[in-house]
Amino acid sequence: MEDDTEAEKKEVIDALNNMDEDNADDGVELSFRTLIGGDILQSRFMLKQIVFIIYCAFLMILYTANRYYSQDEVIEIDNLREALRDAKYNELTQSSELMNYTRQSNVEEALKHTPDSVLISPEIAPYLIKKDSVDDDGGWFW
Repeated sequence: MEDDTEAEKKEVIDALNNMDEDNADDGVELSFRTLIGGDILQSRFMLKQIVFIIYCAFLMILYTANRYYSQDEVIEIDNLREALRDAKYNELTQSSELMNYTRQSNVEEALKHTPDSVLISPEIAPYLIKKDSVDDDGGWFW
């Protein structure tokens, strides 16, 4: 019985020693030389955390790419707004010029200079003719 307890104690002590060895640093001290030389990358802590470090690097690259993409989108939106504003001003200018060219006085002036024009300006102002009679359907014609 004592042999069994002694064996269990040794197993527990060995397990604790193995845990201490797993948790202990592998003897790499943190200094400027170990950082520059790359010895820090061979430490047990860094080897355990390599997946997390790769994940963080991937997230940083993804964040940077997203930032550049959004900046390109903002620049494109600004360019499109400027092009739209220019198109609106252009349309407004052309509409104004068309209205100016199609005024009655401008049309009459242009027709006076053409030899085949038979149009003349009326000397009497137009007026509305009202007829108060019944049309063929029996309704009033307004």
